[in-house]
This record gives sequence, C-alpha cells and structure tokens, in this order.
Amino acid sequence: MKQSNSNKTALITGFSSGIGMAYSKHLASEGWNLELVSQDKSRSDHARKELNYPKANFHLSDLSNPEAIETLCRDISTPDLIVANAGITKFGKAGSLTFKEKMDLFYLLCNGVIDLIEAYLPKMIEKKDSRIVIISSIGAVTPMPKSSIYAAAKSGIHSYGQSLSKELVNQGVSVTVSLPGYVRTSAHKRAGLDHLNDKVPSWMWIEAEQVVKETEKASIKGHSYVIPGIIYKLVRPFLQSEAANRIWNKITRKNP
Repeated sequence: MKQSNSNKTALITGFSSGIGMAYSKHLASEGWNLELVSQDKSRSDHARKELNYPKANFHLSDLSNPEAIETLCRDISTPDLIVANAGITKFGKAGSLTFKEKMDLFYLLCNGVIDLIEAYLPKMIEKKDSRIVIISSIGAVTPMPKSSIYAAAKSGIHSYGQSLSKELVNQGVSVTVSLPGYVRTSAHKRAGLDHLNDKVPSWMWIEAEQVVKETEKASIKGHSYVIPGIIYKLVRPFLQSEAANRIWNKITRKNP
C-alpha cells in the first residue's frame, strides 16, 4: 500500500462493473479512500463483496437525474480525484428513442458529468494537486450510426474535458479524457448488443484493467486525453475516413 495516497479520496461513478470496478480495485491497491457510486443495488452489493475494501463508502444514485447529482455532491466531501465513469451504451436508429430516453442518456453521459465536476471544482482548485478523469469513448471522435445520441453525448463531454483541461492548466487540477474503444465489460450485453461479442474481432477488444492502467498513467502525467490500446492509437488518424467507417459498420452491424 502506498502511504502517500492514504489520506486521499477518489469518487468513482459507475463503480460496480467494467472500467469502474477495475478503477476501484486499482485505487484500493494504492490505499485510496473510495466513494463509490452505482445505480443498481444488486450489482453494487455484488461488487462490494468482490472489492472487500474497508476504506470505501457506497452510494446508490441514478445519475441521469439532476436531483441525484445535487444530493450526491452534498453527501460526499470534495475528493482529490473524480473518475466520471457512469454510463450506458444506447443503441437505436435516429428517431426511435423517446424524448425522455434522449434527455436521460445525454444527461447521464454529458450534462450530468459537467454538473458533478463543476459542483466540486472550486474546492478542488483550492486544494491543488487534484485530478479529474472522464471516461468518454472512441465514439466521440468517429461516427456511430444507430448510436447517434450516445456518440453526441460522448463527443460533448470529450470537448468539455479538453476545454476544461486547458482552462485549469495552471490551477492545480488536471483533466484527462479517456477514449476507449471496445472494452470487455457487461455493458454491451445489458444494452442488447450481444452480437458484438461474436462479430467484433478479438484484436479490437481491450480489457478494463488496461484502460485503467493507461488512463491513470496519462492522468498522473497531466495529459489532456488518452486513447487506451495500441490498435486504437494506430487507427485514430483514419477513423473519420469513409473506408474505415464502411469496415466499422460492417463489423458491428446487427442482423435483422
């Protein structure tokens, strides 16, 4: 355990699976105090047992609700590190989502993240030596047909994070946006996208632990963004090309 982190606190949203759980385990191994947030009670209870970490507090909160963000920020003191990870993958062709589905999704992935960060930001600036990590998606920088609202929200929070990073560069708070591609988590299954497990080649998948390792390294160094996984780093310059998008769409197309 690294004693230098024993008095530091991290707030992690969406902690109960995937990247959030991997981040929780990583910071626990380094002695951080953890404030862990999840919406689903059963997943939270299971994750709590798996984590088995005495220096953690657990919170149930639906972060697609602005009032839940306000309550959370009242209940949890200003952390030294925010890992804004909560989110869902939402599949649906244009015009198929209800108004509420679109508003909830955009708030969860973008506007709510902004509200959470800005509620704590003044005191984080006062504390100095604070960090903010935003888990966005490679979908923020490449078209995602039939996931346009998801991609728009991820693009929005990516842009916010990049701008905030530049604004705070001399104020003692670093902001890093992580742009992972396909990560081996349960998120796709919960979204009804099981077909991706079979159709997306194995070399396009990255483990949640690798995302955390590369994201933490970039955050500690003060980098404004990181693209985890060598394959995604290599293809990043070509993601906007027509050829890349034809291949991507063919790989990820869901059969009728």
